[in-house]
Amino acid sequence: MAALPTASLDPVRILQQPLNDEPSELTSTVLLDVVEHCLHRRASEWIFLRELRVGTGFHANAAQRLDGYALNCLPHTSMRRVCYQVKTSRADFLCEIKQPLKRRIGLRYSNEFYFVTPAGLLNTSELPIECGLVEIGSFAPDERSIVNAQSGCLVHFEPNHEIYCRVTVPAPWRETPGPTWQFVAGMLRNQQKAFQGRPPKPPNQQRLPFVD
Repeated sequence: MAALPTASLDPVRILQQPLNDEPSELTSTVLLDVVEHCLHRRASEWIFLRELRVGTGFHANAAQRLDGYALNCLPHTSMRRVCYQVKTSRADFLCEIKQPLKRRIGLRYSNEFYFVTPAGLLNTSELPIECGLVEIGSFAPDERSIVNAQSGCLVHFEPNHEIYCRVTVPAPWRETPGPTWQFVAGMLRNQQKAFQGRPPKPPNQQRLPFVD
């Protein structure tokens, strides 16, 4: 399966705050905004969900949330499913790596699994073999050619906000079984809250701040 397709970019209207070169400005919300706009912007093709609660009950697995989840609605793409796990600090990433079972649900319901981080946060050698990496960064106008030269991968530029989204490590394609009714119900409930203007509740775990 090919890497995520390149999309032509308009100004990122969905960004909720201006960005600068400080990594701390790249919050989880901003990172997901950029991923959605650059990689899943076609609403007729993609459904993009945030803080997706897996199921509707209260047993252990149902309480888990996926930071970002994209479903392609076109049959010729095999109804492609992509899971995103956002990490804004190395401490948060290293904690995740030590608990591989935390990724089990995301891997179970997706064909591709990506970590999403500020650019330069991780070394690609630290990635688990089953995961890919999407990096979000800012650039000065004269640095665009440098970013392109350093990337042997897809780079999406949004020049009006000086942001780029780079698929640094394409995730391997995995054949996985279809979703359960519990998962489908969780997706529908997530969409219903979004239509009603009720954002999903934040996860119980607290995001660790970026530390140099």
